Amino acid sequence: MNHWILSLLAKIGLFGLSLGLGVVSYLVAHDWRTDRSGQPVESRTASGIEFTYRPEVVVDAEPQLLAKINAPVDAVGDALGVYYLLGADGTIVRVAPAVGGGTDATRYASLADERTEGSIGFSSLALHPNFLMKETPGYGCFYVVVAEHSGSSQVDFSPEFGGGTEHHQDVVYEYTVEDPLLPEFRGTRRELMRLSQPGADHNVRGLAFDPTGNLYIGVGDGAVAEVGKHSPSRNASSLMNVYGKVLRIDPMGRNSVNGQYGIPEGNPFRLVSEALPELWVFGLRAPQSLAYDPFQRGLCIAESAGDGRDEINLSLYGGEHYGWDIGENAERLNRAARARLEEVVTAPSVSLDRLSGSVAKTSGGLIYRGEQFPSLAGNLLIASHDGQLLAMRPGETDAMGPRLSRVDLSRFGKKHFTALRPGPRGEILLLCESGEVFEMRKSASLGTGNSKQRALFCGVGTTVVPRG
Repeated sequence: MNHWILSLLAKIGLFGLSLGLGVVSYLVAHDWRTDRSGQPVESRTASGIEFTYRPEVVVDAEPQLLAKINAPVDAVGDALGVYYLLGADGTIVRVAPAVGGGTDATRYASLADERTEGSIGFSSLALHPNFLMKETPGYGCFYVVVAEHSGSSQVDFSPEFGGGTEHHQDVVYEYTVEDPLLPEFRGTRRELMRLSQPGADHNVRGLAFDPTGNLYIGVGDGAVAEVGKHSPSRNASSLMNVYGKVLRIDPMGRNSVNGQYGIPEGNPFRLVSEALPELWVFGLRAPQSLAYDPFQRGLCIAESAGDGRDEINLSLYGGEHYGWDIGENAERLNRAARARLEEVVTAPSVSLDRLSGSVAKTSGGLIYRGEQFPSLAGNLLIASHDGQLLAMRPGETDAMGPRLSRVDLSRFGKKHFTALRPGPRGEILLLCESGEVFEMRKSASLGTGNSKQRALFCGVGTTVVPRG
């Protein structure tokens, strides 16, 4: 008996040691906030970060026009260098290399139907990482977000706060093409999830894949409203709803409540009983765009924050709370309460004050991983509606906060950017309010003038056959 007790105590001791080491490892990873390379990331306060400008960065960049379409909202590319441009009306334009050089832009599909809420339309487009890989899960699959009329179908999610009258429904659809190399869409459609929306703003915006096939979905808090006890802003801090969050799902899985997608094992709240397993990060007001950085294995989230601010948040681990709306009016709290708040909230990498007049509304952010502009490699790039492109090297700060540089885009002319996206090889795509979609290219890469460009203003395209 004594031998058995000693053996049991020894096992308990080893378990306690392992648990202690696990806790220490967790604290090192999460509280000390080291990045994937082992370099420490600076501690930040809940009130956000101001910035100073460095000298302007001059890059030898020319605007390469891919196409001109009606109200472009998103753009993606595949490994063969074929681009897909999404318009708010659901039209997709395909831009592919042409025989003899240059590119051809052709109408690929028109995804709108009788249920589409035309005043909002389509907002996001993403290709599965295995889009071109035959006999693999995700082959030929792409994903869109569309607004549909109120009451179109039964919803999977409704707001916990600020609900009541339904303004419209947001739907994430999966389309599967017969052959990704065909110049026109032929395939089927499947619904992944449907959300009830109480307002026309702060809805589902932003899709992004990581290399393993997990899909990130940006969801706003539900509607524009003042912070209050029953305001939609309260959704963002609750783990019992999907609003004010980024979700992470596996479109190829089927273990969700509705059976249409999977829950990745690494999701931070998957085993928390009082939380939805789809959640990746929370405390967001209105995510506008998502971009995944495979080098840091992190997610870049551009969002419209409160009080005239736009923020760029970098999620490296999942589970981060970005402050909405518990961080509002933090200046009214005493020092001890602010300190406790800072322990909970992950401050943004960059906070831009639109009210100062130095920058307009943010149109998106990403970490540049292309090869054409080495001076921008590893920089966080931020586009704004007034035609600026700003660059910041993560971790490069001084007493005044992050140091941003304006990138010279004088050759682009005066444009109003509505979106910033990474191209298929990590280069920079800029979507303009006037309809142009440009890729930034080094001047020498444009050749000797033999390239052919055919700008297309898209119209009504092909129809799709819904599935299920």
